[in-house]
Amino acid sequence: MRPSFLQMLISRLSGRDFIHEFYCKEKHVLDVGCGEGEFLRRSPKTIEGIEPNEDVVKRLVVQGLKVTKGALPNLPFQDGSFDVVHSRNVIEHLDIPTAYSIVSEGSRLLKEGGLLIIASEVVTKEFWDTFGHVKPYSTKALLKLLNEKSREEFAPVTGLKHIATIYLGNYYRNKILYFLSCLIAYYLPFLRREYFIVFKKEKKYLPTQ
Repeated sequence: MRPSFLQMLISRLSGRDFIHEFYCKEKHVLDVGCGEGEFLRRSPKTIEGIEPNEDVVKRLVVQGLKVTKGALPNLPFQDGSFDVVHSRNVIEHLDIPTAYSIVSEGSRLLKEGGLLIIASEVVTKEFWDTFGHVKPYSTKALLKLLNEKSREEFAPVTGLKHIATIYLGNYYRNKILYFLSCLIAYYLPFLRREYFIVFKKEKKYLPTQ
């Protein structure tokens, strides 16, 4: 359940966001750590954000975007409030317990059948060139959080199923090289700079009478 490379390419060339196009259209979405609201503007009627910076929240609200002031690990929403929980380029700025809460809180906030989408950078030589990066979290590390026998210090996050991982390429400053690196990164474990990992909240089946 992931967009094809052609779908990603067409979306990017037309200035759209392939994550929004493929996973979020016409769904109630929470953008965790929404920043300046780039993702919210894709669909202001269906996407709302949560952001810890009060000044940013005030600016976005004035612009007509739906944003709540708040922060992990405890988000001020009821269980099962959203169809999609989205967080892009946030987790690498968080310490370990708070990063874990993206997955645990994301699972809590999702309706049955809902999607949790986490995006982050792959560790390259540029990763540590950003002052705010705290720790890289690989897709393998995130997947371990679903495993009851992972031996991690945290309780496993139950009820989530991994359904897709998508990689984007490096060389983003050159359009031709970026296209080629994205093509390679999509199919092969090379030239990767950013990943998107997608989980689905599994439905609970009641026992038959």
